[in-house]
Amino acid sequence: MKSQLDLNLLKVLTLLDKHRQLKPVAKELGKTESAVSKYFAKLREQLGDPLFVRGAHEYEPTDYALQLLPVVRQGLDLIDGAVRKEDFDPLTYDEPIYIALPSVVQFLIGSDLLIDLITTFPNAEINITSWGDNSVQDIFEGNIDLGVQYFNPEVNKVIYQCHLGKCEGAILCSSKYAERTIEEKLKMPVVIMEMKGWQEKKAAIKLALENNGYEVKKLATVDNITCLFELLNKLECTTFMPLVKSLEKRTDINVTVLPQCLELEQLPSVVAYLKLVNQSSPLHQLLISKIKQHLF
Repeated sequence: MKSQLDLNLLKVLTLLDKHRQLKPVAKELGKTESAVSKYFAKLREQLGDPLFVRGAHEYEPTDYALQLLPVVRQGLDLIDGAVRKEDFDPLTYDEPIYIALPSVVQFLIGSDLLIDLITTFPNAEINITSWGDNSVQDIFEGNIDLGVQYFNPEVNKVIYQCHLGKCEGAILCSSKYAERTIEEKLKMPVVIMEMKGWQEKKAAIKLALENNGYEVKKLATVDNITCLFELLNKLECTTFMPLVKSLEKRTDINVTVLPQCLELEQLPSVVAYLKLVNQSSPLHQLLISKIKQHLF
């Protein structure tokens, strides 16, 4: 790489990787296609590589470009964060905001969180999407600003995991059975909620109870929380869930916190996932604060 490399041209590189066409790159930069084409030609010359070659339908990155892009993105993010840090105002912020939440968290706090964020960021488009297999990669690539998940020590260190809190375990049943003791509730058949995005932890409470000598009578497994609550109201059964503040607001469901003596150590911390370079970003800090407020 030549020492006279124009760093301003690197933005073209990342945008071309994002869009794979010159027209949307030009639109995002507010330039003509001809100007963008000249910028790209200059960048190719300075780096000594074609960077992108025209394929059948779009531009495709060379091996060198694929190696360079993650470093360029991280560098540009660091510069952008340093420049924008002192100027942040949520009332005037007008970029789209993308947050990934497990479906069960969307059901429990999604609407209240969304209304809060719409009020906090009146000029921004708020997007809440379901956590999926590609969410960590989307956060790394900048397609998602923030995600909520259990702590995972195996996640790449370029992703920062900010501690939000640690949920207590709870047993849920229809309010019809509210007067039953916790011992009686623990003897009722259980419907297990398979939490999408939290699959590796889906049976943590069940396992903890069994380790403490309780026999858990599994009745069924579902992955839809609406179906789960309908079953709780139609059948004499219970379910286990991490205790989220909004659960206690439901009048049709009885929520009982599992006793301290069980010490459910297998329930990990709930964290916010974000790019490491955004750790001190005012936007991300405010989003973390809002999510924490609604969860705990």
